[in-house]
Amino acid sequence: MTNFIRVTCPKELSFLQPCIVDDLQRIGNLSDGGYVMTLPAIANIDSLLSLGLGENWSFEKTFSQFNRSASIEMYDNTVSFFFFVRKSLNGVLKLLLFKESGASVKARFSRLLNYFSFWYRNPRNTHHQVRISRETFHQALSRIPTESVIGLKIDIEGSEWAILEQIITHQSRFGFILIEIHDFHLHVQQLKDFLDQLSERLVLSHLHANNFEGLGENGFPRVFEITLLRDPAIRTPREYRKELPLDGMDTPNAKNRPDFVISFN
Repeated sequence: MTNFIRVTCPKELSFLQPCIVDDLQRIGNLSDGGYVMTLPAIANIDSLLSLGLGENWSFEKTFSQFNRSASIEMYDNTVSFFFFVRKSLNGVLKLLLFKESGASVKARFSRLLNYFSFWYRNPRNTHHQVRISRETFHQALSRIPTESVIGLKIDIEGSEWAILEQIITHQSRFGFILIEIHDFHLHVQQLKDFLDQLSERLVLSHLHANNFEGLGENGFPRVFEITLLRDPAIRTPREYRKELPLDGMDTPNAKNRPDFVISFN
């Protein structure tokens, strides 16, 4: 890596140092949308609860390839089938006005067809056009049988802070938790308390800084993704990462910006 910003994790943020898990691999694409975790964690899941879709469901699609029996419950009110129809038709209009290439329009229609195939035609996958709040998160959990092991993925642009207490309350239901953390510099103690209360069941196993945003006042990236895995999957005694990202597994979210290299003392 030749283009990067080096960050030394402050001592007071040492709770963000992930433990070493040997069999990590990337699930999803190599840009924004992929996450680092393990295949055994995926295999143990009965239902994936995915909060936040946007225009990228590469994680969900790859997850379904490794676990063909799990249902996938997606919650996002910002997109729909008709959203992608409009995007495709707008692409055609721009093509006629010489404002967009044929390849770009083709990519729009490909995304539309992929959405229809994955979220409409597959009976195991459901896209709920619902905005996640404390109330709707409770409703989402109540729709999944209590005996089911849930994989939880959260990318809801800052709304994650509103549901952390509920995750703590229901932590025994989750086989893994993936969260994109936003505005960390404003919620340091809240995240520390969250991880502390999960630590007996779920262990911080990976962290990757998102280079779409910069550093907060505490000297740490404002946005990053974390992977929490059930404790039995973690070897003991625990060893900890000295530096991130992981070569061949983590890639910059923004290809045209310097990536963060995080060192832990």
